[in-house]
Amino acid sequence: MAKSMAYTAAVSVAAAASLLMPAARAQAQSAPCAKAVELVNAAVAMSGGSLDAATSTALSHRLRVPADLAQGEEKRVITAYADALIDEIITDLDPYTDELNRFCGTGS
Repeated sequence: MAKSMAYTAAVSVAAAASLLMPAARAQAQSAPCAKAVELVNAAVAMSGGSLDAATSTALSHRLRVPADLAQGEEKRVITAYADALIDEIITDLDPYTDELNRFCGTGS
């Protein structure tokens, strides 16, 4: 099942090589957040904005490392995003992307 992700709601913080959309670059709050954002942006960019099951599963597994290194709310939102990617009931990642942006994005 493909995961839906609104193009404008995609994670806006990006590493230099994995910018998803033309937006001003910002600094992530922590190294684990920066890595999580980098991984999400790379997966979305490579998939064209719709994550298939294989991409979702691979991204979920890769997000476990920054989630394990994060603390507090950052850990919670990265883990929630990773879990949502492989939850067959969840088809809309926008709420999880919004939370990831809120804690790991610009101005957090």
